[in-house]
Amino acid sequence: MKPALLFLAKFVCLTAPFIWLWRAGGLSLYHDLYSPIASLIYEWLGFEAVATPARDRYINFIPFLTLMVLTPKLSTRRRFGGTAIGLVVLFLMHIAVNLTADPETLQLPHLILLVLDAAPFFLWVVIANEFVRGFMGRGAANAALEGSAKTLDG
Repeated sequence: MKPALLFLAKFVCLTAPFIWLWRAGGLSLYHDLYSPIASLIYEWLGFEAVATPARDRYINFIPFLTLMVLTPKLSTRRRFGGTAIGLVVLFLMHIAVNLTADPETLQLPHLILLVLDAAPFFLWVVIANEFVRGFMGRGAANAALEGSAKTLDG
């Protein structure tokens, strides 16, 4: 199996139980932690009456954690430090996005939803840049070799 497909298969297999745990009560537990901290931060910043709903989009912790677990050859410091920093960044993003919600419907703008969805992958690329560079480089090199072979055969 190609390395990219194997990595994707592992990602899906590990993500599935994490999603089940999130749906089975993880979101509620996260909201119990998130809401009081977010309220204190909003108060400290001078914002009044900012709603702190438990949003389904906060599930973006899961792909980030999965990628950090699966990425091979990360040093222990980078794996654990990067995971901790990434989780804090995602948590702070969750706090920040509530400020963009429509006050009447509590709906988030579509652009903000896209940013939330992309954030775990962006953070992973920044933290695991050496792996990603090598992984992408292998794919580009293989594509170039295949293209060269077709040209020579053609």
